[in-house]
Amino acid sequence: MVRGYTGSMAAYVVGVDGCSEGWLAMRYCPAEGKLAPRVVATFEAILARYPDARCVAIDIPIGLTEDCHPRICDGLARRYLGRRRNSVFPAPDRRILTLRSYPEASATFRSLCGKGIPRQAFALHSKIAEVDRLMSPQLQAWVVEVHPEVCFWALAGGRPMDHYKKTPEGFQERRQLLTIGLEGVPIPDWTEASVLARPAEPDDVLDAVAAAWTAFRVAEGHAERLPANPPTDAKGLRMEMVY
Repeated sequence: MVRGYTGSMAAYVVGVDGCSEGWLAMRYCPAEGKLAPRVVATFEAILARYPDARCVAIDIPIGLTEDCHPRICDGLARRYLGRRRNSVFPAPDRRILTLRSYPEASATFRSLCGKGIPRQAFALHSKIAEVDRLMSPQLQAWVVEVHPEVCFWALAGGRPMDHYKKTPEGFQERRQLLTIGLEGVPIPDWTEASVLARPAEPDDVLDAVAAAWTAFRVAEGHAERLPANPPTDAKGLRMEMVY
């Protein structure tokens, strides 16, 4: 059974990022001042494992269009991220989520909307579909969408990152921001992150920490969203990015 925050004494939040064997869940307990990563196979298993988290923030689109129009939050994120804009892939139309091959999905979307879809974006479809199957407006009060680069943009006071996240320079740039944002919490360096939660990569680790930072902002009532007044989709889900 999926449920939300129950008021546990050891209050914590969870940031979630996708990885090659499922999802990297980063548990953050402010009272303990530490992070605890775990690779979990499915989104449903994350909800079952952390039922009393105050908030779960996940790097995956929540709320999808079915009318060929792009989501407003994706466009705003790309605008604000500037040189890092290409990290924001367009969220898929819900009508093509169940299609299994890239050629079929791209051709179907072209027949519906007059254009194909990026291959990189299609690679996320299975995870997006996995989350979309379970999401409801009620669950969205507890589980929110984030984009790590938007989180880092917010941590930097509205400045996009200078370096690509998979480089040592990009890793260190983001790690320094998290060290400030989560003051007193040890943030793993490149070597530590490389072995902390295999098969998750070092940048996956920092992305999950950034999501946990945002989840804590949500729990404390300090989070913001793109756009400020998000529209809802056909399922009643808000189409937004929280940061």
